[in-house]
Amino acid sequence: MAFKDMLSLCGRIGLIVVAFAFVAGIIAGPVLERIWSSRLTVTQNNETPPPIPPRVPATPKTAEPG
Repeated sequence: MAFKDMLSLCGRIGLIVVAFAFVAGIIAGPVLERIWSSRLTVTQNNETPPPIPPRVPATPKTAEPG
């Protein structure tokens, strides 16, 4: 087999491998996305937040005699 024929054969085999990988990537992309995607979903919390407790003053006021 001449060098030119061998190079042509390797080129054809390379193109076949690249075409196969391209088609496999197109087919496998959506399938793998479903398999690897997370099943955990985040939803919005519809509950109202609890009321804020009253603040205690830093210095308590004492009753002034009046």
